[in-house]
Amino acid sequence: MNATYRLQLNAAFTLHDAHARIPYLRALGVSHLYLSPVLAARKGSTHGYDVTDPTQVSAALGGDEALIALADAAHQHDMGIVLDIVPNHMGIGPDNPYWDDVLAHGHRSRYADWFDVNWRAAAKRLSGKVLVPILGDTLENVMARSEITLDASDLGVRVRYFDHHLPVDPATLPPELELAMRDPSAREGLYAWGRGANGAARLRALLGAQHYELAYWRSAQRDLNYRRFFDVNELICLRVEREDVFTATHRTVLEFVVAGVVDGLRVDHIDGLLEPRRYLERLRAAVDARRPARPPEPRFPIFVEKILAASETLPENWPVDGTTGYEFMTALEDVFIDPNGYATIEAKYRGARKDVGFREVAVNAKRRVLRSALNADVRRIAPMLAGLARQAGWPHRTVAHYAGAIVEVSAALSVYRTYIDAECPEPIARDRAVLTEAFAAVRAGNEVDVQSLDALEHVLLGAWRTAEPSRAASRLAFVLRLQQLTGPAAAKGVEDTALYAYAPLASRCEVGGDPAVPVVGAVARLHERLAERATRHPRSLNATNTHDTKRSADVRARIDALSENPDAWERSLRLWRRRHRAFHTLVNGRLVPTRTTDDFIYQALLGIWPLTAKARTDETWLPLLRERLAEYIRKAMREAKVNTTWTDPDSQYEQAITDFLARALEPSANREFLRELDQFVGVVAPPAMWNALGRLVVHLTAPGVPDVYQGDELWFSALVDPDNRRPVDWVERERVLEEVGPVALSGNRDAQLKSWRDAFDASALKMYVLRELLALRRARPELFGQGTYTPLHVSGAHAESVFAFRRVAGSSEAIVAVARLTGAVGGIPVGDVWGDTRIDTGHGNGAGRGWSCAIHGVNIQGGARGGLSVSELFGVVPVAVLSR
Repeated sequence: MNATYRLQLNAAFTLHDAHARIPYLRALGVSHLYLSPVLAARKGSTHGYDVTDPTQVSAALGGDEALIALADAAHQHDMGIVLDIVPNHMGIGPDNPYWDDVLAHGHRSRYADWFDVNWRAAAKRLSGKVLVPILGDTLENVMARSEITLDASDLGVRVRYFDHHLPVDPATLPPELELAMRDPSAREGLYAWGRGANGAARLRALLGAQHYELAYWRSAQRDLNYRRFFDVNELICLRVEREDVFTATHRTVLEFVVAGVVDGLRVDHIDGLLEPRRYLERLRAAVDARRPARPPEPRFPIFVEKILAASETLPENWPVDGTTGYEFMTALEDVFIDPNGYATIEAKYRGARKDVGFREVAVNAKRRVLRSALNADVRRIAPMLAGLARQAGWPHRTVAHYAGAIVEVSAALSVYRTYIDAECPEPIARDRAVLTEAFAAVRAGNEVDVQSLDALEHVLLGAWRTAEPSRAASRLAFVLRLQQLTGPAAAKGVEDTALYAYAPLASRCEVGGDPAVPVVGAVARLHERLAERATRHPRSLNATNTHDTKRSADVRARIDALSENPDAWERSLRLWRRRHRAFHTLVNGRLVPTRTTDDFIYQALLGIWPLTAKARTDETWLPLLRERLAEYIRKAMREAKVNTTWTDPDSQYEQAITDFLARALEPSANREFLRELDQFVGVVAPPAMWNALGRLVVHLTAPGVPDVYQGDELWFSALVDPDNRRPVDWVERERVLEEVGPVALSGNRDAQLKSWRDAFDASALKMYVLRELLALRRARPELFGQGTYTPLHVSGAHAESVFAFRRVAGSSEAIVAVARLTGAVGGIPVGDVWGDTRIDTGHGNGAGRGWSCAIHGVNIQGGARGGLSVSELFGVVPVAVLSR
């Protein structure tokens, strides 16, 4: 596997469209198309993660035939298909025949055990029923306005509420409604049947007889009795731990595996499953039975979407090839941030707000979502803990006390989840350490009932192998459910809240990122992460952009460069805030935007501001940029959940931000600011470009498989979705690829590289480097696929501005060196400015021997002591990949 290329499929970019891109992607050097989910999803789905029928490919994407045709074409071009699958949840609604059957027949449905529904809910009114929180008001008020009606179709008699329609249990139909089922001409009377005083009573009685209860949408966070994907009511979780559910929901995907249509799988949200290891063992066994490895070919690859903390590694007993690469992305990001500059920026940010650090922000955010959006999940498992306490004879505490302990420990947990399961019912050393740390943090905070906390600690950390079987089973059932809660708590509390509420340097506020981890030591952490990757998971995916990243890698590179100019950045912020004071609006006693929102606005502007005059020739560019920025800030502020939220949007607050952006980015009224912004972008753009180029080189040569996000082969300025899912300009990318293709064959690459460098043509440089290094990977598969990883020592005046390592496989060897923090080097970081900076290749290895640079093609001789001069390596551009 040389490299994957992620494609986001939807009605505007189907499997047929992907088919048309194969020749271009093959010429680029990609080995696998990495597809977003393709199975049938909710009508109008833009992402495919809301699967409604796992037995067929989405017709909106082209259906089974289109996927097979795409795979055939890919294989003809010596390429493969990696498919994203979603075992944790399904989209619900009339598009989902399995869920529709459950609503019609309740726990008697053949599919009742598919879904994670609590049929014995604590609320008596929900016993044997499913809460369906889709109403815009209470049921009584909705019915008083006659907003619920009946109609009939080939699906039967349906309860309709605006765009929602739900089935009626056939056993509850009165005779006159049964007539409507048999006689289409009688269906017109359905509407009148539920009208008027008698009709409303009839309709209310009919609704009461169903296996679901319609409810006000706000009741979900308290009363919902099915497990969701995070807090999305429309995504219900599957009980994929059941063999019959696994078999039914994976049958079609496994048929594609055995037929050779699919060549790899990416498993979405692995932490949501009851027992991830057991699921992966079942998946691995099913895949290997259908597609056994044929040495020397490696086994069929399986990757998991998994967020790892800075000090966390993938569980060793998972039979997978690695993750989707967030931990790589995070570790690599920090290498291009100046630790001193970041400390200055963060100190000023926190000092101005008298604020706590990110760790406290994250814990508070997790606590908040556990008490609100995820409250129903807490309420679902707290009685289980209370029952364990009663069985053990521990001091009596209320269910609310136990819920409080669950919230506090979940909020304090430094990882997404632990992995206690039936095979390993007591925590292993790693899990025990993070749990012990969490309990210590909660006790230090003194905000929870001690006896409830003691009970929870004993349940999680006590000895259970010799416990009485029924108590051990009850304890394991609780722990498994708790572990399913802590992952969503981290995702909603950190990814979707805290990272939008803490803004010293927004490039660190990324999926999988942790701004509480010091930037100091970033180089050593990355070396450690990559060495571990080479040893344990050499085929793990390496990502720098995904469909979930909040800012593209190139935008983050611009923001990272602020750490090299902290004082200038602070001066600019003060100036712009003073200048724009008149643009602020007083909303509920607060000036809008707030200072944190200001930080996000100015950093996003800096990241997406076009540098070249070519990008600003169209008069629509600034209104479009303003529109993109407004959409991003609105989403960011709703996610932060401070002044406005998705559930309770403050229209006055949001309009004030929109108005601020309109005035700040109006040329006729604010030309001076736009000129200053343009000048400041000119200051940070050069180091940002070199950092971005360095990041790209490490991405393509480090242990693991580089994953290229759609469109990212050129300079890619994107914010959070939907901005990062805008249509890709394939024509432009094909044009640039055609332009850079002949350069490697020319007699003098340096002239063209210098031309791109001096013209600041980041897109051509990026495309060229990507193409050349993917070609090198293809020519040296053992070196980059299985080679060892060794950090290289750098000495001299600018040693801190070089990151270098060596890859070795047998007699094949490569040395990779990239510049970082080039502001300290000064000017264009090439040639003599590097002075005596040298890379030690190790114990004379390479002394007097020739190396060829894959980027600029020249031969370089190792020095007498095995060292390499950085001035020579970075003679044209500040990156180099040497091979012999």
